[in-house]
Amino acid sequence: MNGPIVLISGWAMPGETMATLAEALQAHQHQVLLLQLPGLRTASDPLIQDWDELTVWLDHLLPTEPVVLIGWSLGGMLGAYYASRYPDKVTAVVNLAANACFLASEHWPTGIDPAVLERFSRGLLRAPAKTLQQFALLCSAGSLAPREQARHLQTLLAGYDIDNPDILHSLLTILGQSDLRQVLGAIHCPIIHLFARDDALVPVTAADAFRQHFPDHRVQIVAGGHGFFMDNPETVIHALEQLSVTRGPA
Repeated sequence: MNGPIVLISGWAMPGETMATLAEALQAHQHQVLLLQLPGLRTASDPLIQDWDELTVWLDHLLPTEPVVLIGWSLGGMLGAYYASRYPDKVTAVVNLAANACFLASEHWPTGIDPAVLERFSRGLLRAPAKTLQQFALLCSAGSLAPREQARHLQTLLAGYDIDNPDILHSLLTILGQSDLRQVLGAIHCPIIHLFARDDALVPVTAADAFRQHFPDHRVQIVAGGHGFFMDNPETVIHALEQLSVTRGPA
């Protein structure tokens, strides 16, 4: 697949969570740029209010040449949104545990219970550091090594002083209101969606919904939880290699 590879972290997750994947891609002779979503570096990060502002933020950080976007969760949803808006700037999209609608609803039942998001929204305003530590536990649930992954994520998060959670709260609101079904249907570059079998945040049943609604997209189910790529980065590299060869449903 041509072009630099840009990795986009998930909501409230340090860019370092994707470091192992970045190193594995570099070992395969890929040029890699790793981006962290706003919210953890509150002194320098912008307050993002909607998808368009988030897309502008991403556009300012990307190279001038077309790129391959590999995004995790909210980072994957952003990659899809960007690819639909700037088709000439994206050669391929690889989504890691990224849903079309984060919340379950009548029109998209394969999301999480809205009550879960509401708990995190309230907790983020009352006790942001504690809430993010709890979120790390959800991200690591279902991992091939859940305790180790949870400790790793919590250690990374401990390096950030979240004295102002407004940016994270705004992104959480955007996530809760997201409905990218039309956006995903408008993507014309090669795209693959990887869903984890034991993901606590994006139900694996979303894979079937994607196959039904987006028949031109490749969809694959892998072992692990929400942070499955930390357990086995080669899974992502194999998916990228598949995407380079052919398109269509898996």
